Amino acid sequence: MQAKDIMTTDVVIVSANETVAKVVNLFVQKNVTYAVIVDDNNNIQGIITDGDIMTAIRQRRPVYVDLFNSVFILQDNFDLASKINALAKTPVKDIATRKVYSVTEEATVTEIAGLMADKKIKQVPITRDGCLVGLVRRHDIINAVAKTPHIEGRI
Repeated sequence: MQAKDIMTTDVVIVSANETVAKVVNLFVQKNVTYAVIVDDNNNIQGIITDGDIMTAIRQRRPVYVDLFNSVFILQDNFDLASKINALAKTPVKDIATRKVYSVTEEATVTEIAGLMADKKIKQVPITRDGCLVGLVRRHDIINAVAKTPHIEGRI
């Protein structure tokens, strides 16, 4: 089985200058956790995921100071709401993952699953002649496995 057999072609795509707020709205609207960033020629420029957004908004850990055998915690005065508001206007290119692992539509499901496991990623863009044509998610692989007949029956 190949990527072209299980990929979704309804891929959420955005431009590099799209704001994080718009992308978050797309995530909710489309019930996804990713968007592929493409240029005008449909070439992949990056990927923005819920993990990228969470990393960008997470609060810093408190700073501990040991002074005269006492430990003091210095609080972060920049609260989470302020971070989220500031991030909303940020272009996705500023926080997106730039190193994107993609494969062609002839790649096997086993190859894609191996890539996901090795690189600890949840989705792999699928290309034809260097341009985005689809996406395989972990869910797509699980569905393919569930539909594959096995010697002792189906899973």
